[in-house]
Amino acid sequence: MNKLLSWIALALLPSLAWAQELQTLTVEPSNARVGQEVVMTATFDVSRAMDCNVRVEFGDGAQQNFVVNQPKDATLTLRHRYATPGRYSISVLPRTAMPKLKCSGDDRKVQVNVATAAPVAASASAATAIASALPAPQCPAGWALEGKSVNRKTGAFNCRADPGTAAPSAPLDCGGLRYFDNAGKGRIGCRK
Repeated sequence: MNKLLSWIALALLPSLAWAQELQTLTVEPSNARVGQEVVMTATFDVSRAMDCNVRVEFGDGAQQNFVVNQPKDATLTLRHRYATPGRYSISVLPRTAMPKLKCSGDDRKVQVNVATAAPVAASASAATAIASALPAPQCPAGWALEGKSVNRKTGAFNCRADPGTAAPSAPLDCGGLRYFDNAGKGRIGCRK
């Protein structure tokens, strides 16, 4: 029996030396957000004809075995999404998964940092709807709108006139903003 095992070991030894070799591992982006797709790429030297196996571990419990056995397998590209923020180690590990022996080459690891998902930005149509809901700046007769004073986010604005110009008899319609009156200095308007 020992002779049979020795003979099998001698027969397998050359195949281990000739297995395809894991060369590089990259990940894009290396700084991602929760739910964002991360692309892992491993490259192999496939100039040798022996089939081999690697295990890919994404660091969040997900893993998968892959067989590298033909020229099109020289580049292995996988996509993955992380559900929670954290620092993850993506590993490509030459491992035997019978009947395939492990690829040659060292274990390769890369880090990916996953942050909390970015807040969803308001769409252009939503921003337009918000802006249209604000009252349009309107200055009374004899008062001019100060263009640089208009705040499109809040709707605040100033009206200017010569100092001493009489303030309007009724305050401006400021919607949800506060009306201010400094007619002595020639300014009235609406502010937050």
